[in-house]
Amino acid sequence: MTIDQALDEAVAETVRDMGQPEAVARRLTAWLREMSQGPLAKEEGARFLNAVCRELELEAEDAD
Repeated sequence: MTIDQALDEAVAETVRDMGQPEAVARRLTAWLREMSQGPLAKEEGARFLNAVCRELELEAEDAD
């Protein structure tokens, strides 16, 4: 198993365990791979963060 496969599987498993859609894992993995190639410009990092955030499913908690 390569490190890339191990990373993909770990991210996918964690995202699944947290009840998030598979798209979150794909976007996180893409971001991590991009960062592994070298530093990201601030705007590029923000673009990846926004892409991940758009896929997150959030539940409102009761205000009791």
